Amino acid sequence: MQKLDPNVLFFGNLVDGGSRLQEFEQFREEMDAFLSREKTYFEEAHADLRIDFLPLFAETFPPILHSSIIISVAILLEQEMRGFCGALIDALGLKLKFNDLSGSVLERLRTLTTKVALLELDPLEVRWDDVVGLFEIRNCLVHAGGQLLDFQRAPTLRAFASRHGTPECSDTSIRIDAATSKVALKIASDFLDGIYNVALARFPGKYGPSRRKQNAV
Repeated sequence: MQKLDPNVLFFGNLVDGGSRLQEFEQFREEMDAFLSREKTYFEEAHADLRIDFLPLFAETFPPILHSSIIISVAILLEQEMRGFCGALIDALGLKLKFNDLSGSVLERLRTLTTKVALLELDPLEVRWDDVVGLFEIRNCLVHAGGQLLDFQRAPTLRAFASRHGTPECSDTSIRIDAATSKVALKIASDFLDGIYNVALARFPGKYGPSRRKQNAV
């Protein structure tokens, strides 16, 4: 079986990952607009409807929606990291498997790219701290219900919030909103661009880093 050109493989993976993130963004925008419309409707409706339904669209549903997007983006990003590592291992002809590496998915990718493949990643795109922060928001939501008091990585999460102004952190909990999910999507998109930029430069061909965004549109 003929081996796929690494340049084509990396470009195809980037387009696929980018398209999935764009779908998340479209979903985020449409659902956020829907919740906003419903909130306005109940604000203008009769008092009995406002009492019964307005809290759902003003307070309850938005954090649930944007928390689900955060969790979904984190899952997608981990899938893309695994795919990138597999493609890089194959392109370099390495005699190892992804599971031979140790640590989290992000730690394995970092080891493979920076220590094994010796790729120089752009720190303006591949912001390790922000990706770690994104994963910790996901972990806090999934494993601690958004509560910070017993969440061991709360300092990492608070540092992320300090850099980006979101999520809102009280003494005891976090609150996810539209700004949080938007930041998460931007971080994920920049990260994928960053790792695939260096891969396309390392394995030149039809698709190069400078032309990638043109071809992906």
